[in-house]
This record gives sequence, C-alpha cells and structure tokens, in this order.
Amino acid sequence: MRTMFSAVPLFALSIVSFPAHAAGLFAVSAELSHQGKAFGAPSAVVREGEPATVEVSGADGYRLGFTVRELAANEIEVVATVDSPHGRMAPTVVVRPGVPASIDVGEIGLKLTVNRSGD
Repeated sequence: MRTMFSAVPLFALSIVSFPAHAAGLFAVSAELSHQGKAFGAPSAVVREGEPATVEVSGADGYRLGFTVRELAANEIEVVATVDSPHGRMAPTVVVRPGVPASIDVGEIGLKLTVNRSGD
C-alpha cells in the first residue's frame, strides 16, 4: 500500500513546530468506510483555503481531496471529494471544531473531524 500526498507542504507542515494556535492551519482527520467497514483513516495538517489531496494505492485505495475554510468561530466548511473502488462522493459540510461529522452516500461513508492547529 502506497500513500502519496499531492502537496509536499502538507507533509512538511506536519513535522514543523507551530505556536499553540497557528493562524490558518487546520488538522483534518478522516475515516472512509464501505458498508460500515473502515478502509482508510488519513489525516493531515492543511492551510485554510488551499486544496489538499491524500491518495493511497492498493485494493482499497482511494483519493480524498478537501479544502477547509473557517466561516465563524464555531463553523468550519469542508469541501471534500472521495474517489474509491467502493464509490464516489463530493460533499460540502459545515462542522464544529473537534466534533465529528459523518456523511453516507450509498454504501460509502466519510467521517471528518477538523480542529484548528494547536487546539
């Protein structure tokens, strides 16, 4: 199984130390599932408004893309795309920091948790 990040800065951001609440940075954790069984659990630290992609090869490989934007103190918008052998989806959701949100389309599911970096 091979994991590939489309933007090298994502990896670099995850290994660099930032102040307790780095402006414009978000930690995103996702869980992908098919018929209720998890097949992927990527996470990344991303900059607000910059598209990010995580791609994994193999039988249960997938491509997860997302863009995060803060709307208000307790509202974070995530525009996501999932492409896998199990199905596709392209939801846009508004989440609260640290509160998981789940989206199911047919037999494929996406669970997202977003925090401001350092929270």
